[in-house]
Amino acid sequence: MESSIVSNKSAAVSPLDNRFFGVFALAITVVVFGGFALNWTNNPNNIARISLWTGLHGAMSAAWYVLLLNQIRLSAAGKYASHKIIGTLSVILVIGILITGPVMAVEFYQRMACFGVFGVDDAQARLRAGGFLGGAFLQWTLFAVLYVLGVLSVKQPAHHKRFMIAAAIQMMPEGLNRAVHLLALPGYSMFVIMFMVYATLMMYDWKTTKRLHGSTLLSFALFCLLALAMHTVFKWQAWADWIVPVVHGQ
Repeated sequence: MESSIVSNKSAAVSPLDNRFFGVFALAITVVVFGGFALNWTNNPNNIARISLWTGLHGAMSAAWYVLLLNQIRLSAAGKYASHKIIGTLSVILVIGILITGPVMAVEFYQRMACFGVFGVDDAQARLRAGGFLGGAFLQWTLFAVLYVLGVLSVKQPAHHKRFMIAAAIQMMPEGLNRAVHLLALPGYSMFVIMFMVYATLMMYDWKTTKRLHGSTLLSFALFCLLALAMHTVFKWQAWADWIVPVVHGQ
């Protein structure tokens, strides 16, 4: 996460921002990490089944969340030069996440196809696979979009930090859906929780500026796009009948 070197005066007037975004990012990180910890605690055998691609993806994603927290800390401490250098290096992590994420999704599809949960020969199996693949691919696409928007808005700290936080929210389903499953919550609970996360950000915007930042609104709109696609297009048989043979290699 890059950031421009702002003046001491600008840094001095945003201690509330520093506290809020630090706690907000930490809460998101705890939820994501907690979902995986809960899954591994209840299903310790899953650890042994972690593949190379899954392990790489998990390590890079975890590092990205830790980097985000550190970037917020550096910004709050006024260490903008270090913040900028580490932000530049984050590009490597993001590229790694965007490569390993889709590969991991395809790998998971192939494993589920072997179990008969997904597959190309049965219409219902294709429908399940189409929903999973569509959600996974769109999630990584939107993560990339939000990250790029964060980089492009580097000279506008208010937008920059919101886009980067939104990118972190965009990755929440990876840990959150595991917690939702293990706690036997309804499938839509994941979207409800993510909506509440965005609602918290919007309430903070309104409390501090009496308006919603354009970056917050755009990020929320992209989240709504994911939720809408998951409950419409990615449930269409036509989508499943197209994407599954492509991924299956037929």
